[in-house]
Amino acid sequence: MNAHPDLAIADIANTFDAMHWKVLDKRHLVFDDITPIVETLSASSEITTTLLGHSYEGRPIVRYALGKGPLTLLAWTQMHGDEPTATAAVLDYLHILLNSEPEGLPRNWQNMVTLHVIPMLNPDGAERGTRVNAQGIDINRDAKALQSPEGRILNDQVKQLAPDVAFNLHDQNPYYTAGTSSNPATIAFLAPAYHKDKHVDAARLRAKQLIAGMASTLNHFIPNCIGRYDDTYSFRSFGDNIAATGASTILIESGAALDDPHRQSARKMNVVALHYALLSLLSNTYQRYSLADYYRIPDNREDGLCDTKLSHITLGDSQPYQADISINLCRKTGKSSITAIGDLRTIHGFSDVDGRGLRVANIKPYVVTSPMHLDDGFYRKLLAEGYSYFVDTKGQLSHTCTLPVRIETAPISQVCMLPGERAFFLLKNNNGIQAAILEGQWTTLNP
Repeated sequence: MNAHPDLAIADIANTFDAMHWKVLDKRHLVFDDITPIVETLSASSEITTTLLGHSYEGRPIVRYALGKGPLTLLAWTQMHGDEPTATAAVLDYLHILLNSEPEGLPRNWQNMVTLHVIPMLNPDGAERGTRVNAQGIDINRDAKALQSPEGRILNDQVKQLAPDVAFNLHDQNPYYTAGTSSNPATIAFLAPAYHKDKHVDAARLRAKQLIAGMASTLNHFIPNCIGRYDDTYSFRSFGDNIAATGASTILIESGAALDDPHRQSARKMNVVALHYALLSLLSNTYQRYSLADYYRIPDNREDGLCDTKLSHITLGDSQPYQADISINLCRKTGKSSITAIGDLRTIHGFSDVDGRGLRVANIKPYVVTSPMHLDDGFYRKLLAEGYSYFVDTKGQLSHTCTLPVRIETAPISQVCMLPGERAFFLLKNNNGIQAAILEGQWTTLNP
């Protein structure tokens, strides 16, 4: 079905633009970031706040409930501590539901539905910026052993609430594409299997129908940027185990979008998707979608993107050859890595550079022998002379460069470039050095 948002969906999108929590527009969220928000929400007489327990390091884990109807929805976020996008989104959605009258919702909707939200299930991992909790455990692989207090809390909530629909909200790495396209998968869905044979019971059918409707709706806002995960059964994962309880379980993964470092597009799409689900559950309109509509969503293709792709670069001295080079940048460390070299025609870059006529220059260190200060102008001059990094054994180099600078305490032993190495190298032609790749960032030196 073609995406055509009705008035209610257009309204929620516009309301998000006006009402989302702007203080949560960050690359990462920790417990202290959301504390003022949840305190504001908890002050509402319509919100029921329940302390569920504490993380391994003693941080509170709280459930917020809105409504008192028989249809039970449960959403949890940031069970992987470094996946914060949906945490902002669920707090936005509660704020919108409390402080506006979204189009399409019946006036008595709170007598029909109870929405339970557990934001930041893994506050210890959030504090560290890690996927795992303070024990080093991946909570989403703890559904059977229940060795983590966070996993036990989620398990208890599923038993206690017996949700009709469960929303398992995550972030995925930025390199997924929607099918074979070059488009980042800004949102990816899955109705997880509850058995290795991937049976589809009534609850899983409803999950797939809801996902098909959500994808159709979101396609209006982010066309061709929606993917569908493979549904191989995962014995230890919470989503698969919760699906086995009879809950219509929906995984939503927030991904990248162009020029959107804080994933605000995915944040907004989470709100739109949750609102579509609420509306369609109240009206049963999700039933118009079929399994075929679900499977029509393109595969969520892993490693279809890289941060920078250089095409048709010449490498090798005695035996020159042309190859593509893909480079990724670690957001946590700020360091780059060459991820692949060769025929990369199926991989697309957020930044694509056609390097025809350019070849990789041999690496050459600038050895610092006395106190030295580097600014962008001096740095560019040295790069153009063929120096790609600095050897500073005594800490004599200081710099105020805006461009990345590589400083080592000893010369690099490098015969040729290989995957896994940092992306600091120079590109030249017969007229000399033309460009530098500095921590994966393209810098023109000789226009």
